[in-house]
Amino acid sequence: MKKITAILLSVLMLVSVSAVSINAFAVVESQETTKTSSKITVEVNGTTSKDVTYKADPDDPAKITFKYNGNGTLEGWEFDGMVEGVDYQVVSEDGKSITIELLNGFDGDITANAIVKGGKKGSGKGSGKGKSPKTGAAATTGLAAAGAGAAILLAMRKKEDAE
Repeated sequence: MKKITAILLSVLMLVSVSAVSINAFAVVESQETTKTSSKITVEVNGTTSKDVTYKADPDDPAKITFKYNGNGTLEGWEFDGMVEGVDYQVVSEDGKSITIELLNGFDGDITANAIVKGGKKGSGKGSGKGKSPKTGAAATTGLAAAGAGAAILLAMRKKEDAE
C-alpha cells in the first residue's frame, strides 16, 4: 500500500509541476518592430489594443505611421510622455492614420493613443492593460495547489501511521 501511495503521490506532483510550467510557453502576438531603439505601445482610449497598427518608414526609421483600424470615430492622437516639437513632429495626418518623425535622436518609449468616440474601450481585440493572455493560468494554479495539498495530506497521514 505504501508503494502505491508513493507512486500516486509522485505522479500527482509531476502532473502539478508540469501543468504550471506549460504556462511559461504562452505565445503573445506582437506587432512589427521598428528599427528604432524605442519600445512602441499602441492604445485606444488609454487601453492597449490591436485596433492600432504601426509601421516604420523603411527609408527613414525615425518616421512612424500609426493607423486606427477600429469601428469608432477617431477624434485625435496623443503621444504620452512625448512633447510635440521637441521629441516628435507630425509629418502628416490623413483620415485614420498619422505619421510622426522622431526628433533629436529620441529613443524613449513611444505610446500612441488613439482617442476614439463610439468604439468600445480597447475594442475587444487587444489584451487590455493589466490582463494576461488566456492561458488557463488560473486553472493550472488551482490544480497545482490541489496537488500540493494532497501531497501534504498524504505526508501527514503517513507520519500519523508511523507513530
